[in-house]
Amino acid sequence: MISKRVEQEELAQGAILQPKNDVVFQALFTRGKETITKAFLEDVLKIKIHKLDLDKSKDLLNDNKIDKNGRLDLRAVINDNVECDIEIQLEPHEKVLERFLYYWSKMYTANVQVGHKYSELRKTISIIIVDKEINELKDIKKAHTTWHIREDEYKENVLTPYLQFDIIEIRKAIEEYKKNKDDEVLQWMMFFENPEDAEVKRIMENNEDIKEAKEELDEISRNDILRRMALKAEIERMDQEQRMYEARRDGKKEGIKEGEKKAKLETAKKLLDEGIEIDIIMKATGLKKEDILN
Repeated sequence: MISKRVEQEELAQGAILQPKNDVVFQALFTRGKETITKAFLEDVLKIKIHKLDLDKSKDLLNDNKIDKNGRLDLRAVINDNVECDIEIQLEPHEKVLERFLYYWSKMYTANVQVGHKYSELRKTISIIIVDKEINELKDIKKAHTTWHIREDEYKENVLTPYLQFDIIEIRKAIEEYKKNKDDEVLQWMMFFENPEDAEVKRIMENNEDIKEAKEELDEISRNDILRRMALKAEIERMDQEQRMYEARRDGKKEGIKEGEKKAKLETAKKLLDEGIEIDIIMKATGLKKEDILN
């Protein structure tokens, strides 16, 4: 936990904020310069964006102590006809893919209201950036995968273009970047991982978009309100990690105890079958009489 404490101290003392932090990610891509978000989306989706409408909801800057910083994602409409959501997940859980699909469905159906036509529905894209590897994708080596609905045998046929998931795994991206340093998406992931890394500085020599993002990040890092919110979000995430660790640890301990008791019971039953007196068995195993006889 030492490195985490150091990270908190740096965050509090004025070091540059980390773009993987939920609050910082929102500030950079929602409230920052629109050109940064546009460049990132064009690199990920490989499309030309003529118009970008961002949801600049003010709940990001809500400093209410009870509020948990509102939304933790970025919403946008691309070229008037594509809904797009970007979110970053530092700790994906075992049902994270189901969560992605559920959230996509809510965003897709929000496009049309009762009495409207299906033609008013829009193509809906979810871009999900995960810090850790997703278990279901562990056999796929590339960092950026794009998902549609396809027929099992005729895989080149897409059922509908209206559903699209782009999943980017940062851990894989860092490894893949070593072999493909010209890939813009991988360059963005390097920036997310550590915006002050020497390799990121080299990337910025040729990538003006990431250079601009770094300059905006420097500006964001001087905002005291955002610093407090980022620290709060980081502490909440670390607290959740600690609770999950303790739950796993305590569950493991309980499992060991149950296993030991089961083994003792099996031994006690065998001794009982051999005619050994119950008092001797109790003393040897530490079990209660009712446990042995049940």
